[in-house]
Amino acid sequence: MISIYNFTSYREFLHDYYKEQKRLNPTFSYKYFGDIAGFKTKTFIYKVIKAKKALAKRSTLKIAKAMGLKKRETDYFEAMVNFNNAKSIDEREHYFHNLQSLSKRYEPGIIRRNQFSYFNQWYNVVIRELVNILDWKGNYKTLAKAVNPPITPKQAKDAVKLLVDLGMIKKLPTGKYIQADKTITTGEILKTLAVQKFQKQCMSLASESIERHDKEIRDMSTLTVGITEEGFHKLSEELKNFRRKLVEIVGSDEPADRVYHINFQFFPVSELPEKDKRVKIDK
Repeated sequence: MISIYNFTSYREFLHDYYKEQKRLNPTFSYKYFGDIAGFKTKTFIYKVIKAKKALAKRSTLKIAKAMGLKKRETDYFEAMVNFNNAKSIDEREHYFHNLQSLSKRYEPGIIRRNQFSYFNQWYNVVIRELVNILDWKGNYKTLAKAVNPPITPKQAKDAVKLLVDLGMIKKLPTGKYIQADKTITTGEILKTLAVQKFQKQCMSLASESIERHDKEIRDMSTLTVGITEEGFHKLSEELKNFRRKLVEIVGSDEPADRVYHINFQFFPVSELPEKDKRVKIDK
């Protein structure tokens, strides 16, 4: 039987549960699943899995009972629904920690993966770049001071340990650290939460940079425009192409002697048309 603790998306869990039940019993259907859960609409669970509907608390408990989930599994399922439905980053992080707490006794390698922690603090990304540039000789005080704004030596030490654990940097016999060619994965839902939090921190740093740094060492501009949905997609594609070009420039710009954040903010400052609405939560 599939383990609920392997999931952070309730839609993926329901999808895999349905597939497993269908494999065990070919007559199992969305209608039957909905019937034993007590839903009048025979396509309700199908629509939930396909992200056309989102679960509210009452529906969550009905489905948990229909699947025969135990108390702790039901608590985890409910936390997973809350996590997926949360609107703000703070809410999502709160429910993510609930998932961590409920899963730690069962599947420690699934939810509590350190990759999530990489984006949890903006300076982890900076430290990864600095170890290639700075000859800090294992002195965390020196490393911490090289970060702008400065962090504590303990934060620097924790960041280095995390990066080593992730295989993103490695220590040479000489004592020097270098980057390892290692990508990270978190799963789409965790990735979204982690990156959103990271981006929020970066935007805050950008705001502080206006006062902290002279204009000779920073470049900032703003542009407010009126566009159509088609224009939005065209501009988004241009930004993607520009990011690729930046990566090419950075790749050939060696040896590096400093670390920069490059932020792109492109967001609405007016109400959007009615057609751009999110999936509603079932009441």
